[in-house]
Amino acid sequence: MHRPISVAVRLLAGLALGWAVFCVAVETRGSLSYYMARGGNVSPYLWRFGMAPVERLARCLAEARELMPAGSVVAFVSPDGPGDADFFRWRWAAYLLPDEDVVRWRDAEGARAGFLITYRRQVDGTALRMMRQLHGGRLYRIGP
Repeated sequence: MHRPISVAVRLLAGLALGWAVFCVAVETRGSLSYYMARGGNVSPYLWRFGMAPVERLARCLAEARELMPAGSVVAFVSPDGPGDADFFRWRWAAYLLPDEDVVRWRDAEGARAGFLITYRRQVDGTALRMMRQLHGGRLYRIGP
């Protein structure tokens, strides 16, 4: 037969252990959230929603979206980087601009674009007319 004191001690120890595990899980989740949302630059192939670089790009594209009609062909260009960073930024731009056909500036499809969004990169061209300075980029109209 169990003594009443040993059952109570075991129950208290189990509750304390459960509480400690819960506290560690909460603190780990908070630390991970902070780590994922930090403001530093992370390679675009590691981007996730809620991260600062994604929010910066989304803010830039939201400003541009207001000035372009839905269904526009939009060329996008960003700085080159390790791990084909410009490719991943282009894919994020396509995802964040679902009503537009987003193509890469350097591809042949970029020739049929009516607009150009530059993100943290300068582009020169005689056929480009700057429409607006964006947060982190510029919006150009392509054509005469």
